[in-house]
Amino acid sequence: MSGPKMNGLGQRTALGAGLLILSRLGAKLIDLVTLIALTHMLTPDDFGLVAIAMTLVQICEAIFELPVAQVLVRADEVTQPLLHTALTLGALRGLILGTLLALSAWPFAMLYGDARIAPLICFLALAPILRGLVSPAMVHFTRNMDFRPDVSGEIIGKALALLLAACVALATHSYWAIATASVASPLFLALISYLWAPMRPGLRLTDWRIFAHFLSWTSAAQLFSALNWQADRLILARFIPRAGLGLFSMASDLAALPDQALLKPTMRTFLPALSQKKDDPEALTEAYLSLTCCVFAMVAPVVVALSLLAEPIVRLVLGAKWLGVAPCLSMLAPVLLLFTIYNPLSALAIAVGRPEASLRLTLVEFLVRIPLTLLAAWCWGLTGAIVVRALVGAVALGNALMLLRALIGLHPARVLVALARPMAAACAMAMLLLIARPWLSGLAPWPLGAGLMLCGGAAMLLYALAMTGLWHSAGCPSGGEARLIAMGTAVCRKLLQRGSAALA
Repeated sequence: MSGPKMNGLGQRTALGAGLLILSRLGAKLIDLVTLIALTHMLTPDDFGLVAIAMTLVQICEAIFELPVAQVLVRADEVTQPLLHTALTLGALRGLILGTLLALSAWPFAMLYGDARIAPLICFLALAPILRGLVSPAMVHFTRNMDFRPDVSGEIIGKALALLLAACVALATHSYWAIATASVASPLFLALISYLWAPMRPGLRLTDWRIFAHFLSWTSAAQLFSALNWQADRLILARFIPRAGLGLFSMASDLAALPDQALLKPTMRTFLPALSQKKDDPEALTEAYLSLTCCVFAMVAPVVVALSLLAEPIVRLVLGAKWLGVAPCLSMLAPVLLLFTIYNPLSALAIAVGRPEASLRLTLVEFLVRIPLTLLAAWCWGLTGAIVVRALVGAVALGNALMLLRALIGLHPARVLVALARPMAAACAMAMLLLIARPWLSGLAPWPLGAGLMLCGGAAMLLYALAMTGLWHSAGCPSGGEARLIAMGTAVCRKLLQRGSAALA
């Protein structure tokens, strides 16, 4: 039987997603190197302090996040007035955001009883301001599924930020090194964006009405999404010691690596792909189902490995003083699978012109998360907050499945059936890791690294073989697995062609 085929749009989506994933993996590898270097020079208390300051910045950034890129991708035609309006909105957002954070810095520092937080917030505010000043003309590459500028900008920006943060850490041995890394990366990314997509800045709001419909709904959705995202850190900061918050923040960041490296880059291809099928309900439904299954199949094995191998991974990567991260990571990592299933709904809502669906999703999550997290953190501390995160994920998933039926008529059973084969393959992988995990106990660093690579590689191979076997036994149906196999084949073929061309 011949391999899976893709049409032109499917092939461009697969190649774009593959390139974004490879670039994000490279960027996250740089982030991991930065993290490892800083954990050996700084303490959990330093990370806890920055986590508190970063929480306010990230909440405000998410609340004031404008769906400029999404609107430009969805537009029938991208004109110069539209680009100038997008840039002006980004600049106004940065001005409002910076002012708000500067005014909030000292009261927030007083709330948590540490004056060091105020200057940290003011400095960290530069990061979201700079992210809003990236050249809007980059959207031309996104609409054509050409993500090479994003790849180069992110990799170069992260690498330069790593060098700068390392210099600050060596010179000061203080938490300012973490803050420097957070600000330097978006600075370099913004500069590189104008090299790829130069445009003469023009401050005007000629086409603001095109953005108005989406801004009204998405701003409200982003408010609740931001609070949902950072609620546990804000609440835990009032109930547990600063070092404990640092351990939780580290575990949460590590658990989010599959989301940052695999889910988010693939999600960037969802909107342009779904927007081109918005007028064909059946094709839109099949595309959404296929893309969601593809993302779940990529994320599942990484999440399983992170959860079951948390202790040896933390011991090898972060060192003995960070072993408190392992139990948190083991519990937090599987929760990502719940969010993986429903996260693509936001792109679908924008594609079909129903941004209010995202507000409903985040509002329900907010109403469940805040009271439960407060109660659990007060009664059971860190463990209670982690359990609540899983419960909230389950509630949000159920709500998302109902919304899918309302938006495009997709029955929840079809979603679960489409994910059955990746789930079964992930269970087989988990059994292998549970058997192999005791062999890693007590190993020295070098043997432990080799053992992790061997166990992880064998588990990933078993997962791939199991999923492929189940797919073939089902008659090689079209969908997520077929798209994933085709994406891998297309990316490998492209890399081999470039390699051959370079050698020639």
